[in-house]
Amino acid sequence: MKIFTEKIGDRGAQASFYLQEANSSVDANRKAPFLIIVPGGAYCYTAWREREPIAYEFISKGFSCAIFDYATEGAEFFDGKHDYSRDPVSAFPNPLIDLAKTIAAVKAHATEWQLDAGSINVIGFSAGGNLVAQLAAYWQTPWLAKLTGLKAEQMHPDSVGLCYPALKMVDLSNHKIAILNKVKVSIDLINYAATGLDQSDERVAMINLDNAVTGQFPRCFMWGTTEDVNCHVGDAISFAGELAQNKVPFEFHMYQKGNHGMSLADKRTDGRPDHALSDPQAASWVKLYLGWLSENKLYHLL
Repeated sequence: MKIFTEKIGDRGAQASFYLQEANSSVDANRKAPFLIIVPGGAYCYTAWREREPIAYEFISKGFSCAIFDYATEGAEFFDGKHDYSRDPVSAFPNPLIDLAKTIAAVKAHATEWQLDAGSINVIGFSAGGNLVAQLAAYWQTPWLAKLTGLKAEQMHPDSVGLCYPALKMVDLSNHKIAILNKVKVSIDLINYAATGLDQSDERVAMINLDNAVTGQFPRCFMWGTTEDVNCHVGDAISFAGELAQNKVPFEFHMYQKGNHGMSLADKRTDGRPDHALSDPQAASWVKLYLGWLSENKLYHLL
């Protein structure tokens, strides 16, 4: 396996690549499906539990992977004691631009990296799910092409996975305190991390994906839990309705049990004393996702 990290853009984003190497003892001509993993962290940081553990799980299933770490200021920056008079590096559309560039780089190297060029998939968790949904909604737009210098087909994923996605990322009516990576952060500052200084209705609507689903939205797999108080079940159901209305092929699973940030939903990614991030039902999402990819001819190792 080839493992390396590359800088993406000029704001501090990077992608860590894990590339399968075909072997003649099995199949010298095998081309691996590819999965870009986008962690959560409220655009303040990128969460460990949604990085390497996800990559290792899918590497074991035959995928080549990249962990996309969009640029953030780091959780400690959002303690209320720093200068918030400038846009953070995480402000829209910066992470989207760098994610689009990551996909384009993967597509450009598909032959060299022994990839299945028809199976370039992106999966995101929480805020990462918001970012992946942005990509799915805007990959074909002229304004994103202008910002990235890329053609639409270079940014187009073959499928997207939305894991407890923050579809309503910005809530300007909420002034509660959240805890991110052991740092207390006001919801106002989470909004700031996603939007920067411009919190106009138009900008917020683009981040929250209001009416952003069209028939060009890629095939979509989505899951969440009804007990998730951060990413509300109603938002996911409404979004699934938009996918259906626009005739986008999708699969949607809503589990009863589980708090926000479940990742693999077992003890590999659950360090809580009450094991609130583990649930056998929710952990089935990996098997269901692989089955969905196989059904859509994006995975051929089942």
